[in-house]
Amino acid sequence: MNSGFEIVYQEHGLGGALYSVRFEGEEKSELEKFLEDRDAQASEEFDFLVSRLEDMVDSFGFKERFFKMREGSIRDSLAAFHYDNGPLRLYCLRWSSVLLIAGSGGIKRTRTYQDDGALRLAAQKLQRIDELILARQKSRDIVIDATTGIIEGNLIFTSDSVRS
Repeated sequence: MNSGFEIVYQEHGLGGALYSVRFEGEEKSELEKFLEDRDAQASEEFDFLVSRLEDMVDSFGFKERFFKMREGSIRDSLAAFHYDNGPLRLYCLRWSSVLLIAGSGGIKRTRTYQDDGALRLAAQKLQRIDELILARQKSRDIVIDATTGIIEGNLIFTSDSVRS
């Protein structure tokens, strides 16, 4: 991943704060692109998944039971959001039960996401983003409110900061 990105606020409710990623040169966040994707919309689970996401923000929070955890390594917060174990996946960084950073996703047509080029790339990008956010949190350039999930600080990652 060589392009810069920004962590963008999507919405906040009693359940927590939802953010997404918008890459340099893009008008829409990864979540917005996922929600507008025709293949995703055609999936039987799409409406249920969107409704569940809204419920999580409004009241439930981003509880572990809604996600397939440990999609990546044990050191990152990569999780797959799905509905009723269907093939539609939205890859996210689940930082806590009150903070979710949504990436992109799609229909999982292979046994593992690593066997699908598009899903593998979506997951790898999020894993790198997770590392960069964690580094900024450790340096206090980013502060996350543990109660609300609201992120404050420098949420813009330039191409130069992504490469280093």
